[in-house]
Formats: sequence, C-alpha cells, structure tokens
Amino acid sequence: MFFVALTKRKPGTKPLPDRLTGYKKEVVIMMEKKRMAALLAAVLFGMSAIPAGAVNLIDTDAAATDSAEHAELDLYGVRATVTDRQDGELTVSTETAGTVVVHISEQTIIMDTQTGLPAGAQDIKKGDEVYLYCGEMMALSEPPQVYAKAVLVNLTDEHEPASLLSAEQVKRNADGSLTVQASDGGLTLNIARNASVTPFGTKNKAKLEDIRMGTRFFAWYDTILESYPAQASTDKVVLLPSEDDTFAIVIEGDMVAGEGRMTNGVAMVPLRLTAELCGFTVKWNARDRAVHLTNGTVQTTVTIGRDAYFRATALPDADGMSRPGALGAAPYIAQSRTWVPAELFGLLGEQLEMRGDALYLGGVPNAFTGEADETNAFNIVCKDKTLDKGRMENGVAMVPLREVGEALGYTVTWDIENRQAKMNNGKVMTHINIGEDSYIRSVMNGDGTEAPVSFGAAPYFADGKTWVPAKLFELLGEQVEMKGNTLYLGGTEN
Repeated sequence: MFFVALTKRKPGTKPLPDRLTGYKKEVVIMMEKKRMAALLAAVLFGMSAIPAGAVNLIDTDAAATDSAEHAELDLYGVRATVTDRQDGELTVSTETAGTVVVHISEQTIIMDTQTGLPAGAQDIKKGDEVYLYCGEMMALSEPPQVYAKAVLVNLTDEHEPASLLSAEQVKRNADGSLTVQASDGGLTLNIARNASVTPFGTKNKAKLEDIRMGTRFFAWYDTILESYPAQASTDKVVLLPSEDDTFAIVIEGDMVAGEGRMTNGVAMVPLRLTAELCGFTVKWNARDRAVHLTNGTVQTTVTIGRDAYFRATALPDADGMSRPGALGAAPYIAQSRTWVPAELFGLLGEQLEMRGDALYLGGVPNAFTGEADETNAFNIVCKDKTLDKGRMENGVAMVPLREVGEALGYTVTWDIENRQAKMNNGKVMTHINIGEDSYIRSVMNGDGTEAPVSFGAAPYFADGKTWVPAKLFELLGEQVEMKGNTLYLGGTEN
C-alpha cells in the first residue's frame, strides 16, 4: 500500500442520481424551479432580498448552450476567490466555472477550516480565498447562480480544507474505530477510536457512536490511498446539525418503494414496508406494544419507546442472540405506522446504503463485470444479449426480475400501496409479492387471470435486485431454455 498527497478532491454527497425515478427527484426538481422563479421574480419586481442586477435575464436561444455547460459544472468542494461581497451573497472566481454568484442563507454553514469553529459571513472580505460546497448550478442566469451548503474560510496551503461528507454506511470495528463509506461509495474513511468528535457550533458533547447512517460531518485528512474506493483516515470530526427531512426508500437501483424520514439525526423507516421488502414477516403484539420480525433465519422483537435492538437466530434447534444495543432512536408510532431506525435491518444482515436523499435497500447495484462470486451462478442470454448472472436456489433457476423483464420488452413498476412488483408487455401482465411463492398470468383486454401456480421459490430481494424464478417468464409465454450453464430467454436471433 502507498499514500499520495491529494491535489484535488471532490468529497461529499452528490445530487440524487439521474437514474433515480419517483417522487423524490421530482420534489428536488420542483424546489430548484421554485428557487429559480424566486430569483427571477426578485429581478422583475425589485425585491430587496436580491439586489438589482444580481441576475440578468438572457436570450433563451443563446442560453441553450450556456445552460448545458452550467449544468455540468461541479462546485462541490472547490477553491474560489471572493471578488465582491453583498448581503446574502458572494461573487467568486473559480477555475472551472469562472465568475459565479454564491447565495448564502441561514442554513449555510460557514466554518474556519483550521479550528472547526463557526465563522461569520461578515468576516469574509474581498480577495479572500474560500472553499465552497454548493448545490446544483442554476441555468438561465448570467453569471450563474448557486446556493452554498457550506463555505470554509481561513484556508492554508499546509493542509487540505475539511471534507463535507455524509455517512452512507457505518461499520463499528472491534478496536473501537469506525469505518464510514461516503462520496457515493467512492471513499472509505477510517475514524480513529480516540478521534476528536465535536458538534458544530454548540458546547454539547459528542462521541464516535453519534455517527450513524445519514450523519453529515466534516473530516480532516491530507492523504488518501489510491484505490477504489479511495481510503483515508482521520482523527478529527465535526458533526453537523441534524436535518429533519425525508428520503426515498429505493429498491432495484432506481425504483422508489416508499419514504423514510430523518429524526434527530437518525434515519427512520416504516417498519412493515421495509421489513416486507426485505422478506420478513411482521407480527404485532398489542399487549406488549411490540413487533416481532422473522425471515426464517434471523428474528428480532422491537418495543415501542425502547431504544434496544438485538438479533437472534430463527433456525430450529439453534440458540444465539446478540447483546441488545441502542441505535439512537426508539421505535414510535406516527401516521398509523411504526417507525424504526433503518440500521435495525443492517443489524439483521440486510445491506443498506444512504446516498444523498435516498436509502438503497440491498445496496446500490454495481455495473456487471462478467464475473460471478457464487458457485451456483449461471449465464443469462436474452435474445442474443448477455445479461447479469442468474443463481440456482434449491434447484430453482432465479433471475433478476427487472433486467430480464425489460430485456424481453416488459415494463416493470413497483406498486407502493400494495407492495408488489408489476410487469406487462401490453399483451400479458403479472404481479409478484416478495416472499410469496404464487405467480399468475393475466391477459390484458382478454380472458382475465389464470389460477396461481407455484415454482418452488418465492421472490426475494438481494444485492439491490428482486429475484424471481425463470419459469415466471415461461408462464408469460416466453421461450425459456437451460443449456449447460447458460439460460436462454426469448429465443435467439441466429
């Protein structure tokens, strides 16, 4: 292993991926549109919040090229020189974007990067060098406009500015240290057991255990291991105020299945929805105000109002239970739902990952490399196109529902209300329920629904994908044939 000095970093959480569909991204887009409308209104009607001349309307034809260029610019983790300063905004010069107007709000964090202490906007002077963490650049304005999430001051050439990160995954190590994944999976950060952990702008005490999935924080490190993901270590962390906000619960890489919420810095999810997506059965005990979960392999019981969680085996003739521990928030009931920390499902062995405004169940699927770790894997060829690997489960050939369905010309959607995956090609349709070995075929505009059949395996969710028996597609009328270690679907073109 070797370490190299960082010359340019782009740490932190990126905006919601373009491939993420559903209401959450629409909300983000609507918010940006509202912000843009507010800026334009300020110019047209002379609002004092934005000084006259701060935004110049430009010709829409000429803006087409500029808008595309502005959309590509990334001002999350860049140095800039202040060329002008007015109330609520900085005009800065950057290497990548030229002149940019940076709007400062009450939510913008301004911090001395050498001390980790709060600084004031009034202390920023013309000619100062600052380090910016900004949101997406707004088009149709000249110069381009951005909103600052954080501005770091008092920079030095001796050390890199603090990195603004969001914990996507958190692993608590046996030696007391933490391993945190951040930067859209591109950074693995080790936080030392004796690291300095302080909250931003308060005299409250903080500890390493306060860093959980979804926690925003600053970390200081000057060197990084050249690898993927990159690796770095830190012994200084400043925790940022928690944001009580919502996030999308995502399956299949980009299908929004529900909504979670941040409560006092803890990512909370609706218990029944999340449990059933992960293949657990849920049973409510009204007398004890407790909920029991099991998937046949592991089980647990959570009690309303008690921040104590454990994992126990559910296998017959087997004993074993982890010591109860806190996850930062007790289960509670709101909006006719029971809410629990998302990390409960990590404790139960499920893969979770928080990226930006989305919690991915089963993790974020990686691009197919053509290699399979499973000894029971098989190749999938669909109409002469090689897809990701399938897997044998107790003698049943299982395939990724969405990838195979779309390759065969089906539209695959997720029904949030009924917690079903639905699929149709305009002629036939079906729906499947996680954990239920029951499959149907319905003829659209035809003879209705056939009797349910069983294929010996229920759909389940793993590795960011929903897995179903390959015979489901045979039921729908597709050609399915296994030859050696390759499953052929839909026939071949040759």
